[in-house]
Amino acid sequence: MRRLPPLKAVRAFEASARHDSFVAAADELAVTPSAISQQIKQLEAWLGQPLFRRLPQGLMQTDIARGYLPHITQALDIIDQASRAITSGQTNRTLTVTCLSSFGAQWLGPRLHRFYAANPGIDVLLATFDRTVDLETEDVDIAIRYGKGDYPNLHVEELGEDNLGVVCSPEVLNHPKYPLKSYADLAHHVLLHDAHALPGHSVEWTGFLDKQKVTGIDATRGPRFSDSHMIVQSCIAGRGIMIGRSVLIEDELNAGILVAPFGMPQQSLMRYRLLMRKGAIADPKIATFRNWLYEELGKTPPDF
Repeated sequence: MRRLPPLKAVRAFEASARHDSFVAAADELAVTPSAISQQIKQLEAWLGQPLFRRLPQGLMQTDIARGYLPHITQALDIIDQASRAITSGQTNRTLTVTCLSSFGAQWLGPRLHRFYAANPGIDVLLATFDRTVDLETEDVDIAIRYGKGDYPNLHVEELGEDNLGVVCSPEVLNHPKYPLKSYADLAHHVLLHDAHALPGHSVEWTGFLDKQKVTGIDATRGPRFSDSHMIVQSCIAGRGIMIGRSVLIEDELNAGILVAPFGMPQQSLMRYRLLMRKGAIADPKIATFRNWLYEELGKTPPDF
């Protein structure tokens, strides 16, 4: 017979230790801080050991709590994922995936028909938005994000490198008056800008040209777009030249509707990453989508 502590008290401890705050734990579990405090006291009494020191500057976990927390988190994750797998298998065929709109429009969306063909029992809800998603509390199964990898308390997998280069349409490349033969020829063409690129960043014209040691170009001129997909479409239409990201324009480069006359010489510090809750691979829908994603990338999934 198992000797188990009260589940409510266990959940209160796990949230409090994870946040180092009774207030944050109360907010997550939709109870009052005093209720959290009472549940922690109940668990401490059951264990016969203190879990927190209440200090003027806040909570401090005891050594016992620090050793207890990872086991409790893992156990709750297993319960959560096992329950999700059962309810999803019986009543829900939908897998919710969120990504940036540019990645959805340029890479993931055009490939989803192959996922549906191989997995007719799973319906993907593709939600494209840029805001931070809380996978612990929101109804989202998988997030694909572009960044430097700072995603605490989640399972994170790097999907691959992203390379940068000058990209244009074949018509712009072979312009009758100003063909694009060297970086200096950029002075005669419209430069397309990512409105969200930080000054000096490699996807921003000034930062890119500095890294290529190119001078004499006014890199501040030209229209700005808040969506990378709009930049790509403008570039395809011959409206200007962009700093292309290899992941987003792979299909266009292969089809020849965009060209990179000087190659893709810069490796971005940013990466696309797959994010999910720890233990989420227990959900068959999530495991299936993850395997398919790596297949589309031409890679073997890493050990989970």
